Amino acid sequence: MTSGLALLFRPQPATLAALPVEHVLETMRPLPCEPVAGAPSFVAGAAVIRGYPTPIVDVGTLLGAPGHTQAARWISIKVAARAVALAVAEVIGVRRLADVCAEGAMPPLLTSAAHGAVSSLSVLDGELLVVLEAARLVSDEVWTALGEARSKPESGGAEVEVRDGR
Repeated sequence: MTSGLALLFRPQPATLAALPVEHVLETMRPLPCEPVAGAPSFVAGAAVIRGYPTPIVDVGTLLGAPGHTQAARWISIKVAARAVALAVAEVIGVRRLADVCAEGAMPPLLTSAAHGAVSSLSVLDGELLVVLEAARLVSDEVWTALGEARSKPESGGAEVEVRDGR
């Protein structure tokens, strides 16, 4: 995470993750989504976002949750010259993770991916795989430390607004 800033989100209710903000375009409420025939189970479908057809990846399903996640938010991310939306259970906000832990202290998000999902993703969209490999799982200890860092003004914690398409 080059800037140390990350968007914290819950792919599914019991999992907390972080994505470097340099990959995030915006967060939004889910839009109408059409299924895509023949797509892997983690592709919820496609939607028109800002005038462009955009694939919707259900991150909970990608991580092995049964069925599709009841997505409360979408995170639109930059993947090369296009966008992909990540369907997630919750978006928490932007935090400076470097204040509470070293970058290597958090395991990659995809370490908990469903069997075969990463290999399928690498064949279908290697550029998306590169972005998702930057995402990290956030432990309870890091989450607690983030709360403590936010309560101390001298910690240098940063609040950054990510555009929210409401």
